[in-house]
Amino acid sequence: MVTPRVTVGALATERSGFEASMSERTVRSDRQPRCASPLSRHYEVAYLTLRGEIEQFTTHAPATPAFEDAFMAFARGTLIATENGQTAVEDLEPGMLVYTASEQLRPLLWVGSTTFAPTAFNEHAGDLPRLTRIASDTFGLDRPAPDLVLGPRARTLFRSNRCREMLGADKAFAPAHALMDGINVIGLNPMAPIQLYHLFLHGQQVIRANGIEVESFHPGQHIESMMDPEDREEFLGLFPWITRFDRFGPMRIPRLTAFEFESLRSG
Repeated sequence: MVTPRVTVGALATERSGFEASMSERTVRSDRQPRCASPLSRHYEVAYLTLRGEIEQFTTHAPATPAFEDAFMAFARGTLIATENGQTAVEDLEPGMLVYTASEQLRPLLWVGSTTFAPTAFNEHAGDLPRLTRIASDTFGLDRPAPDLVLGPRARTLFRSNRCREMLGADKAFAPAHALMDGINVIGLNPMAPIQLYHLFLHGQQVIRANGIEVESFHPGQHIESMMDPEDREEFLGLFPWITRFDRFGPMRIPRLTAFEFESLRSG
């Protein structure tokens, strides 16, 4: 794999937390997770080291929402806006510069992926999450373009005056599957396995996927309290330079549940 060109200036705003946490942890690509179980998944991780090098590892970890949130947002083939133009998510590498909604370029620090294979969980088939396909031009010209397929953990940006009434902000992230209308936005249960990805930039960011504003990965503000100590340690192990949850960076845009989103949209 080719080591990417990293613009030092672009990384300046990420350095403080990045350096501090890297200095506290010895990075191991051969980590041994606890014994895999039927409720675990195979995850693949690529991340940028402090030296600007790419490291990779694979591991098994719990197949719980907290873990899957970090891997199941973008289907293979999704186009992400980068400094080099629209780039397929599977071709992204840590160190590349990605456009945020504010037209700023920020370095991609981490790429996680996993295989979405519904048939692997037949005993719970009725509860399986679905992919969400948004047809071209659903939200305006080239929004998206082409059709966008998002994973079960993706969140899209929603703007409404009613958001301010509920959350004190004029925009929020909502689960992509909450957009389903059975016409332009539909659920998909793929017959064959499909690779899903998520992308981490420092802090919560808005990135463009096929022209649609989507949330970059952030574990959320209260995730630590929802995990037992063993899960917390294993989760942080997916991000080798991060030793505490507050070092994922700020989270400035609130999130809506599917129920809250439906209440706002129908009100």
